[in-house]
Amino acid sequence: MTTEALKFISDEIKSVGINYEFGEWSDSPVPDPYFIGEYIETPSLSESGLQEATFILTGTGRSSRLLLEKAKEEVERLFDPVSGKTAILPNGNGLAVFYSDTMTVPVDDAELKRIQINLQIKEWKVT
Repeated sequence: MTTEALKFISDEIKSVGINYEFGEWSDSPVPDPYFIGEYIETPSLSESGLQEATFILTGTGRSSRLLLEKAKEEVERLFDPVSGKTAILPNGNGLAVFYSDTMTVPVDDAELKRIQINLQIKEWKVT
């Protein structure tokens, strides 16, 4: 996944008012809730330049599980599971981002609530 794809995803998530950073939260104070992104690439065997990845968006909050669910609904609307969100990136690559699924994540701290939202990423690299 290219840095241009990561920036596109970041800009889209932030555009709907979700507190988001890639990798780890670096600002203080930490908002409630906040979301962290990471990804897992799939080996590319395509001659078309297609690279696929699962983008994992993990939300953590203290106040309410409902706030995490509302953020999930925003992400699902943003990256519709059928039509997705597409773009031609500044580097010329094509990108398609689709909502895939969500799961609640158990946490040892009773005050914390956590949710994991998975997005499917398809990026066609221009060579």
